[in-house]
Amino acid sequence: MAISTGIDVDSLVQESEYDFRVSRRVYTDPEIFQMEMERIFERSWVCLGHETELPNGGDYKTTYIGQEPVIITRNPDDHQIYVVFNRCRHRGTTVCQTEYGNATYFRCGYHGWVYNNKGELIGVPGRDGYGRGFDMSQLGLLPVSRMASYWGFIFVNLSDDGPALEEQLGNARFGLDLIMGQHEMVVGKGHHKFGYNGNWKLQLENTVDGYHFPSVHKSQMGIWKRRERGEASRYPSEEGMLATARTRDLGNGHNTLAEDPYDPDYQVPAAGLNFNLGVFPNMDILALEQVLPTQIRIVRPVAVDRTEVTLYPLLRKGASPEVNFDRLRRYEEFYGPSGFGSTDDWEIFSRVQKGLQAKRVEWIILSRCIEDEVLDDRGIRTNLNAGEASQRALYRHWKQVMAAD
Repeated sequence: MAISTGIDVDSLVQESEYDFRVSRRVYTDPEIFQMEMERIFERSWVCLGHETELPNGGDYKTTYIGQEPVIITRNPDDHQIYVVFNRCRHRGTTVCQTEYGNATYFRCGYHGWVYNNKGELIGVPGRDGYGRGFDMSQLGLLPVSRMASYWGFIFVNLSDDGPALEEQLGNARFGLDLIMGQHEMVVGKGHHKFGYNGNWKLQLENTVDGYHFPSVHKSQMGIWKRRERGEASRYPSEEGMLATARTRDLGNGHNTLAEDPYDPDYQVPAAGLNFNLGVFPNMDILALEQVLPTQIRIVRPVAVDRTEVTLYPLLRKGASPEVNFDRLRRYEEFYGPSGFGSTDDWEIFSRVQKGLQAKRVEWIILSRCIEDEVLDDRGIRTNLNAGEASQRALYRHWKQVMAAD
């Protein structure tokens, strides 16, 4: 059932030839957050993780689509992936309590209903007491409406209607193909999480924001400079980062930062890829091979002012253990729980959320280089500098889907 609301979505994101602004309510209003759960996370293809998290038959993972709990399982018989709601059909209890594990069945702890790995109801204590109309075949764990995989990424959609996955991915498919295919990346076995006290969209904005780096991550840049002591550095200077921080609006809310793999003449440098890719609504891939190892981020909105992010390292397929060991150590230094990069960003997100409580200051300004934005025949908008085309991409699409019936 659609949420009844008097919110004027059009007024929340305003764009002109010279200006682009977003209302503070987009980040702070609980009613808008609930609209996002319904109109974005229940109607779009949402990434839940990667198939390599479930390598064996019987493996499972619990997670959320927006705020709705689900179980992802790999069936031991057909080795296929299934996604079902983590909710007993009897009285509503979650049937799986741990995040990862291996099991051939799930038993509800309330009244003992038992479901197999596909979600089929296979056991009910006191079955005869439910009467002649009780049909176990109709009371399995409810599956999601649609599920699809792209390069092993597991996407689900709670709506029966709407575009197929590849249509929603649109221009983002090229970036995914380049990272996962041509560059031969594989998802590492481990991952870690962090949470921050801020809106979920702040992480999506940040991943494709290049010009925050010299100020927010100044301590990390100082470490790089001291470490190399004047040697030819593989790390960028502040001037270099600002000069190469090209941004793109790929359409459908997807975006990129840094070098230009979407240029027809682009060749992958010997040092590796150097761009970030945002896949709306909840996945980012950081392919900064020239500076840092590649990483996947899955963003989960918890509340209007609380977000959880899961981070996965990507390793080079066929690389030596020494190469991938070095990648993991550099990954930990910047992205890890005690690293220098992600922790800086978490603090900034918290400060933004606090600042947005100033109700008399209405607008977030995303106009940087808007006059330089170039639209090509593919529908891709580009800033040839450290502009905010990538952030405008997010909110152009946000406005479109939030305004839809």
